[in-house]
Amino acid sequence: MSNMLSIMNYDLALNDEILINIGTKARKQRLNMNMTVASLSAKSGLSSKTICDFELGKGNISIRNLLEVLRALHLLENLNGLIPDIPIISPLALVDLEKKTRKRARNK
Repeated sequence: MSNMLSIMNYDLALNDEILINIGTKARKQRLNMNMTVASLSAKSGLSSKTICDFELGKGNISIRNLLEVLRALHLLENLNGLIPDIPIISPLALVDLEKKTRKRARNK
C-alpha cells in the first residue's frame, strides 16, 4: 500500500490504477482529518457507499461528486494545478517569435 501513496507516473498507469491511487489519497486525507466515512458523507452530500467505492477505486465517480469530496476534504484548491493556464498567442505574434528564434549556430 505504501507504493500506492508514492508519486505515480499517471502517463504510464492504467485508469484503474489511477482511480485506486486517487481514492487511497482521499482516504488518507479523510483519516488525517479524523473524519469518518459517515461524516464525509454528511459534509459532501454523497452516500457512504459512494465514498467507500471511491476510496477503493471502484466504479466511476462523477466529476460533480469528486468536487464534493474534494471540497469536504479541503482539497479543492489543488485543482488549480490540474489544467494550467496557457496564454493564447496570436498567429502574428507566433510568426514574430519564430523569426527571433535562432535556426543555427554562428561560424567562428
